[in-house]
Amino acid sequence: MSWLPAPRRLAALTSFVVLCALTVPFAARAIGGFGAGGAVAQAGAGAQAGAGATDQAVRINRLCSRVWMIGDSLTVGSASAIRSGLDRLDLEAELVDGVNSRRISVNAQPVERSGVLAARSIRAANGEANCWVIALGTNDISNGVTTTTRARAAVAEMLAEVTPDARVWWVNVDFRSLDDSTDYPDATRTFNAALDERAASDLRFEVIDWYGLAEDHPEWFLKPDGTADPVHVNATGYAARAAQVVDVIRRNSER
Repeated sequence: MSWLPAPRRLAALTSFVVLCALTVPFAARAIGGFGAGGAVAQAGAGAQAGAGATDQAVRINRLCSRVWMIGDSLTVGSASAIRSGLDRLDLEAELVDGVNSRRISVNAQPVERSGVLAARSIRAANGEANCWVIALGTNDISNGVTTTTRARAAVAEMLAEVTPDARVWWVNVDFRSLDDSTDYPDATRTFNAALDERAASDLRFEVIDWYGLAEDHPEWFLKPDGTADPVHVNATGYAARAAQVVDVIRRNSER
């Protein structure tokens, strides 16, 4: 700009500074925005910091007020304690729906054993929730969901049925050895890994680690006759499971 007269050089410099001031915030917003599937676009350390800030904003602005929970027989066993715990929180509404032998698939029979159909029915009858708890997967493992591909597909199938943009917690599974040809502990690790993978890429999705808690307490799986159940727990185990779920909602509903 040295060929311009001094007044015009000053005006040009002022315009350049204003343009930079407008462009930089716009670029920062583009980096911090949500991409497809709710993931945050990341590019280097600056974008990671932006993701952290976005994550914090999501959690602050999405406190739980309406909570729907869908589960299987483990939810049946802990439902009374979960409802009691949620009743003590300052929630607008809560619903705990557990059915024995329930799995995710829309094709489960009878229909009340389908988690997908349960979610559709709950939304139709009760409206939307801003927080969901899903406690399914054990019966999916026993129905052939034993590979990473199938586990990912099952998780995605279920999440497609919850309230869009709701926060979701998924209680992972602990399926111990059973006398047949399926390696249930390995299938458990595969299913739980699919949940962890989803949590790593979706800010609104988190895992409640039932597996980690239950594995430290094998005594919870003992039946009155002293034999071990591969999935179900005793009253102490159900109380601990309920407390785990309620504590998560409590920490994410307090204002």
